Amino acid sequence: LFFEFIRLLEAKQPYFFLAENVSGMLLLRHKEALDNIKNHFRNAGIGYDLHFKMLNAKDFNVPQDRKRVFFIGFRSDLKINFKFPKGFKEIIPLSKAIGDLTDNVLSAKNGKNANNGNCSVPNHEYMDGGFSSIFMSRNRVRSWDEVSFTIQAGARHAPLHPQAPKMKFIEQNKREFVHGKENLYRRLSVRECARIQTFPDNFIFHYDNISAGYKMIGNAVPVRLAYYIAKEVKQSLSEKLINNKELEKTESEKQLVHHGDTN
Repeated sequence: LFFEFIRLLEAKQPYFFLAENVSGMLLLRHKEALDNIKNHFRNAGIGYDLHFKMLNAKDFNVPQDRKRVFFIGFRSDLKINFKFPKGFKEIIPLSKAIGDLTDNVLSAKNGKNANNGNCSVPNHEYMDGGFSSIFMSRNRVRSWDEVSFTIQAGARHAPLHPQAPKMKFIEQNKREFVHGKENLYRRLSVRECARIQTFPDNFIFHYDNISAGYKMIGNAVPVRLAYYIAKEVKQSLSEKLINNKELEKTESEKQLVHHGDTN
């Protein structure tokens, strides 16, 4: 997929591109691969000025810890000095993001099938079923006054709802649900995950198997984070293109004046 991305950059030469990946690619063992990716981006076609940074979605009005690496490139001939957007100091806690969705949630039919329009709030249904030993290896509950864990593409790895107490530590890589509170532990619903990814409620996800709903949402870039990045890209690009057009206009007027003087 990466080399197909590069092929399209070389073929179409857009003014800019944006790519995103997980933060794990910054680990030292991936340095050679990361350098190779950067070089491919910089040398695609006539070349791109590459801007590269890790951002956490929680700093951009997204109620979620989600660290992702962003690559933004502008065509070198534009000479754009792009600046990534600055984050906000305040965070949005789960209470504000999903606090009004505590009622009317449905369990998926047979644990995994959609309720086909029976949800009072669209997509407000969750995958039921057991939890793996890997899932139970650490706490999966964030409190109402915190942001969510990362919303992943796998339904079985969805964070647990904040109505439950944080999981009890037993030993390294082993947690348990608090005794007597087991009924409070459920996965976040598809709609709750969508809210945490800052999709509006009128954006409806269509699926038969509920896993597909979680996958669509978990693979997305959070809407608000995408907005703030796009806003900076648009501003940088607009300013440069407007300045270039003004320069072209001035040069054209000079040529017309010069031509008039010679006649």
